[in-house]
Amino acid sequence: MFKKLTISKLVILMTIFISAFSFSKDFWEKRNFTVNVTEDATINGQSRSKRYIMSYNSGTLKLQITAPNVNRGEIYTFSGSTKTVYYPSLKQTVKQKVEKDEANILGVFNKLSKLTSKKTQTKGNDTFVFTNNWLTSIKSGGVTVGFSDYKKVGEYTYPTKIFVTDGNSRVVYYLSNFK
Repeated sequence: MFKKLTISKLVILMTIFISAFSFSKDFWEKRNFTVNVTEDATINGQSRSKRYIMSYNSGTLKLQITAPNVNRGEIYTFSGSTKTVYYPSLKQTVKQKVEKDEANILGVFNKLSKLTSKKTQTKGNDTFVFTNNWLTSIKSGGVTVGFSDYKKVGEYTYPTKIFVTDGNSRVVYYLSNFK
């Protein structure tokens, strides 16, 4: 009787353990999320840093700048090929065409939302590289997007570090407080 109880408990624990990992979802499976971002960029040898709250909602990306102080309160909304910028100091909203380098991170999230498996795969000109079921990079033309330092929050797992390189520049995004 004691052995059956122990085996029974073991089976229950293993079931719970397996269920916890099989129900873990990747951040790109969440159609809308909010995350705090610190962005460190080096472009043509010049460095800059900024912080913002990033919200992604089914193809639309919104950035609310929190630092540097000169840009605090600005809101950038990217949707398709359109960028809308709100400047609080001017109380003005401006619509612009999205520049190629600005479209990088939005394009990454939109591409990720179309993934259906956790195996290395090529879709169009993009190669999605997975190692042990973790997305480690996307390669597209001369651009590489890397993902590392994964963290689990609730039922979702997300990278706390994303970097984008293209030869002349490197932008590193540090993510925290994923919701």
